[in-house]
Amino acid sequence: MITVISATNRPGSNTAIFAKYYFQELKKKAKTEVKFLSLTELNELTIPTGMYSADTQHGKIRELQDEFIIPADRFVIISPEYNGSFSGILKFFIDALSIRKNKESFGGKNVLLAGVATGRAGNLRGLGHLAHILMHLGTHVYPSQMPFSKVGGLIEKGKLTDTETRKTVRKHISGWIEQWFD
Repeated sequence: MITVISATNRPGSNTAIFAKYYFQELKKKAKTEVKFLSLTELNELTIPTGMYSADTQHGKIRELQDEFIIPADRFVIISPEYNGSFSGILKFFIDALSIRKNKESFGGKNVLLAGVATGRAGNLRGLGHLAHILMHLGTHVYPSQMPFSKVGGLIEKGKLTDTETRKTVRKHISGWIEQWFD
């Protein structure tokens, strides 16, 4: 199973538009189940002190971990740029997941990363930060990390419409599938 993660909790985000496009394309190409997880699912949570213990962790974290993370053997994470890195909600989610069933959540899993930004670098620095954390947790990060820059000009009416960018997404997915799938 592949889980595509829209790694922001901002409703109506550009990240979600890119993540949904990756999701749609993966459903066409991957010969496995593909699920979509938006971190807007965490919007109702406050940061509980109990998150640092597997016994007192919030039920929503357990639910998402059991449905989207543990059963997946691959992840696609679309990450926006926040202050030169990736979103705090993604870091919170990773930290919470690592408390309970860390190896089952991350160990040996393959990850494809893409970054989105309204600026020029496409969250390249944030992708590097994220890759290092994921590798520390035991995942295998596909070396071709895809930064998408100035994304506001690639989207119309909530859809990724730029032909060249859509083609680039399809190539990114194809390369990952061809090189890293059994």
